[in-house]
This record gives sequence, structure tokens and C-alpha cells, in this order.
Amino acid sequence: MSSTAPWTNHLVSRAVLQPHFTELEASRWEDETMSVLLREDPGMLGPKTWYQDHHELHWAKLPDESLCRAYIQFSLMRMCHQQEAMKVLLQGVAEGLVLRGLLLTTRDQLFEDDTPLETIDAEELISDWSRGAEECCLRWKSALANFFGQGTQELEAPAITALREMRKWTHNPRADRKSAMESVILRSGLGLEILRIANPQVGLENKTPYLSLSFQRYRWKESLLSCLLEWVDRVLPPRIETGRSTSANAQEFLQLLSRHRVCPFRSNYSSVFAFSSERCFLAEAVRWMLPTLAAKAPSATWICKASLNQLFRLICGFSAANLDALHLDEELLLVLKSSAKLRGLRQELAKGFHEKFHKNVDPSTRGCRSCYHQAEDSKCVRYWAVEPSYRTEIHGKVVTPYPANDPDRLPPTGKGVAVHTDYIPLMDLGLRKISRRADVLARCGRDVTLLVDAGSLNTVLAGVSFDTFSYEDLQKIRYESSAGKETKAIKRGSQFRRFEWGKMHPVGSRKPAGGKPGDTYTGYAGMEVTDTSHIRLLFTHAADVERMVAAITPIHPHAARDLRRATAYYCWNFVAPQHVDHDATWTIALQTYKEATADEFNFVMMDLGCYVETAENALWWFQGGHTHGTVVPRLSSMLSNRNLSQGIGVTLPKTSFQAAQTQSSARDAFEALAQKWQVDIK
Repeated sequence: MSSTAPWTNHLVSRAVLQPHFTELEASRWEDETMSVLLREDPGMLGPKTWYQDHHELHWAKLPDESLCRAYIQFSLMRMCHQQEAMKVLLQGVAEGLVLRGLLLTTRDQLFEDDTPLETIDAEELISDWSRGAEECCLRWKSALANFFGQGTQELEAPAITALREMRKWTHNPRADRKSAMESVILRSGLGLEILRIANPQVGLENKTPYLSLSFQRYRWKESLLSCLLEWVDRVLPPRIETGRSTSANAQEFLQLLSRHRVCPFRSNYSSVFAFSSERCFLAEAVRWMLPTLAAKAPSATWICKASLNQLFRLICGFSAANLDALHLDEELLLVLKSSAKLRGLRQELAKGFHEKFHKNVDPSTRGCRSCYHQAEDSKCVRYWAVEPSYRTEIHGKVVTPYPANDPDRLPPTGKGVAVHTDYIPLMDLGLRKISRRADVLARCGRDVTLLVDAGSLNTVLAGVSFDTFSYEDLQKIRYESSAGKETKAIKRGSQFRRFEWGKMHPVGSRKPAGGKPGDTYTGYAGMEVTDTSHIRLLFTHAADVERMVAAITPIHPHAARDLRRATAYYCWNFVAPQHVDHDATWTIALQTYKEATADEFNFVMMDLGCYVETAENALWWFQGGHTHGTVVPRLSSMLSNRNLSQGIGVTLPKTSFQAAQTQSSARDAFEALAQKWQVDIK
């Protein structure tokens, strides 16, 4: 059994160190350790391994490191949470085919998947709900009370199990059961326990470092309240009258936040943007500031009646010196100063791009004075009429700048799936090319192409802008985008798994992922705020989004709407077959760097009959529901280890938008539930 020692030691050390790791540190450490262990002992997992192929379980010999890694990821991160698969794994352990040590870390893995979120059978959970419901509610209450009472990692798993079972039990309940179910929840004390945990006052999530991390991962307040939305009638809370605030009030407000250490930066990364805009401030003030300060500083009665809009404007009026004089805690002071810089950048960008696109415009003709008399295709802002045609037959196919049988073509990389891939040469598609026009840029200082619907010329379907940012701004974006690698690379969805070339690192929030028990809409792995460096990192990413949104706002304001709430995806040598996305917003993409040849890493807008010959500083925007994808490079290019293509994409997937809406509704339900159940929430 000597060959098992390195892996067993690895698991023991990971079990000890994991609570002190961020997800990013744990991932990096595991990757490094994995390669060392495999190099020292290729047979450390025993003679056989367990893996998945088309949702079936198999035993097979261990052929190489890739399958070994896939086995570890699969067994630790997914199937251990499904009963039937768990039985197979346990059988393997009993027979000595899988090491017992593997079971040590099944609980704390973060990953993404597109399998169904929950696998619990509601009928199996409570076959006769009238007799079993109260017992279950008591068990759920106990699991939640234990975890949130002590805040230790070992008590988290039962709380997650309780959440999963509650989700199933409360999903679409029958109308004739709602009243009885509500009675059981109240009689068992589960309702009171949920309201205690979900109280908008900040306090519980800061109780222990691990609770902060757990609240960040599982959004416990929203997740638990969401279980009640389907069947508990809600009553809107009464409106309150507001009064005027003074500068002294605004100073006291910030000092109270600092003195009581109530800012939930570590349990909810998005709260760092509470002062970045009036919209964010209003949402965060109602969400946690006012309830928390009402409890922590009851003598400051003016807070609950303050005009939040006026309070925000007063805070925005404080200079850096004014803020320093308040002697605030380090993290809050950094958030306030960073927010002021972000607001200043927003104003500066809005002014700069407004001048770029309106300064040389003739009011009478509404055209550019430098090119008004030029042919349409030579104007600095040109319009191409296109007839959208939905090319579903090309979904999943790979567009190349070379013949389909080229020996240097980029091969598929998918694991456990058929390797057959359809290649289509770009030249065979008859697409119009949108490329950089140096003469137009020299004459007018801008080069924009807008694709408009031929059936409705006022409807813009996509746009492309070249040389979008100044040299200084582009350098800042390049520098800041390198920090995108601090987050964990995203795993591809089903439509990309056959062609997993390049990396995509997300910054923002994601929909619930399948396989991870109790998962919910939350930040991507690596988004946790553990110190001031993480706060600075979040603001640098926000600045990237601000620049990209500002660049298209004067040309196409409709496309820029809601994108400040979107997720940014930082890409390195990333390629994608032709596909569609299901997004709630438009998508903006920026090419920050390109060392590849001109015919590689271009962008196809298949349904619009065009493609963009990408170049550094090119920005384009489109609707994800239109077929799009990459003109993939040659294999020799990808193997050159060069930074061939680097860029940023910004969008908000529809599923994430819907999940965010659900969480917002859950937060809104708290006060109404407390009133209905006559619970004192003070």
C-alpha cells in the first residue's frame, strides 16, 4: 500500500488547509500537487478507475494523466452527491479499487456543470407529507440552527442538504396544501429560524470567517427565502415618508457603518459597489444598510426616514480629504475612494465619447462634416442593411480561414465525446467583411459600421468600431485585463466541449451550476473578497466594463442598457464554434491584443451575413441570439505559445438575470413574511 501514501497525505493536508484557502488558491495548489503526485506515482489510484461516459458508469484501466484528472474531478466534484453513483463509488472503495481517502474532500469543491441542479426525489423525500412534514421541518431547522449557530465548516453539509430538500418540498405546492404546509413550518419553528438567518441586518454573516465564505457561496438569505416565495402570500410593506439630510448626517452615516463593521464585503462581493452609482446605493441601502443601522444605532432615528437619493449625493460630494478626516475602517474607506474614481471615470468617458461622435456633426444634416458628401461606404459611420436569416444548420460547425482538409487545421479536444467536427472554410460562406479603414480613421478619427435591419432601417442589429479607445486607455485595459486570470477559468458548456481551446475567465455572478449541492446564483470562484487587494481588483474590472459601455452609448444607447450589471469574460486564445447564446442583454466584445495573423481569430456574425476582421482596439456588439463564433486559427499557431488573441466580452445571460430577479423578490419578501407571521425582526 506504499503507493497510496502520497495521495492520502495530499488529502489529509488539504483537509487541514482548505478552510484557510480561497477557491483560487485551492485550485492552483491542487493543480500543482496533482502533477507532482502523478509524476511520482502514476498508479496511485490503483489498477482501475471510475469515470462517466454519456451518463453511464464504467470501470476501466487508467490510461493517462488526462483521464486520471477527469476521474478525480468527476468523482470528487459531482457524482459523490448522487445516490446511485455514490453506491457504485462506495462499492469500489469496499473492493479496494478506489482509495478511501478520496471521500475526504467531496464536500468543499467548487465547479460548474450543466446537469440538473437537484436530484432529490420529492416524493421519496415525503411520501405522505402530512405525517412526515413536521419531522422534516424539525430536522431542517436543527441543521440550520447548528450551522449558523456555530459557523464551522463541518456543520455546513447538513445545512446544504436541508436547503436542497426544502427546495424540492416547496416547489409548486398543491393549492390545497399551502395552508397546512405553512402551519407546519410555523409550528416546527422552521419559519422563525429562516427569518433569523435571512434578516437583512448584517451580523450573522460576519460571525466567523467561514460563515462569510458560506454566505458568499450560497447566498443563504436569498436561497432560504426563495423556498417560501411559491406558496406564502406576500403583503407589501407600507411606504414611509422621507426627510431631508445634511452633510453632518452623511458623515454620521458613514461613521456608523465603519464603527459597527457591518459592511458585508466578504459575504457578498457585489456590496463593494454600493457607492458606485445612485442605483446601486438605493438597492444596497434598502438591502442591508438601513436595517442594520436601525438595529446597531437605534438612537440615530433620522436614518430610517432619510432621503436616500439626497444622502447619496451628499456622500458623493465628499473629497478624499473629507473621507480621510472621518477615520473610517480601511476597507470602507477604500470602497468609498474607489467608487469616487469610478464615478469620475464614468463622467469623463461619457464626455469624451460624446465629443468623439458629436463634435464634428453638422446640426442641420446630422452627418459628419468631414465625410458628409462621401459615398455611404466611405463615411465614418456607415450603415449596412442586412436581412437576418437564422442559420441553425451551422450551429456547432467550425469556421476556418483554410480548406477543410488542411493538415494544419485545429483539431477538436473534447473528452468523452465523439471527435467528429464539421469544418467550413470562411471563403465558402459568402460573408461580407468588416475591416479597419485607415483612411477613414485618418480623416474623421472614427470608423463605425452599423448593421441595420433591411426591413426596418431604424433597427440596429449589430455594430463594429475600430480604434475605439485612446492609446492610454487601451494600455490601462490591457494591464487591468491581465488581472482577470485571478478568477477561475470557466468550464465550457455542452456546445463548446468538442473545441476547448483557450481560456475564458469570468468576473461577475453566475447561474446555479448542476452537481454542486445547494448551489445558487452567486459569484464565480475567485470572486471572494478577503482583503483590500480583492476590492481593488473588482474596481479595475468595473472600470473595463464602464469603458466598453461608454464607447457604444453615443452610437447605440439601447445596446448599452443594463450592461453595467453584466458579467465580464476575459479571454486568452479563446475559440468557439458557431452557436447562439440566451442573454438578457446585448453582448459587447473588445479585442485588446492580437498577435495572430489577420485571417485568424476573426468574428463571424453568421445570421447577419458578415464577419469582423478583428484588430487591436476593435469593439463590436451584437445580440447573442444571432448565430456567431470564431474563425479558428491553425494548429501551428495555437502550439506556438504566443498570446495570439486577447479580449473581453461583456453580457448578462438570461438565466443569470432571472436568478437575480428571484433573489431580489426573495429579499423583498422578508419584511412581509415577518409581518404576516408576527415575528419581531428587530
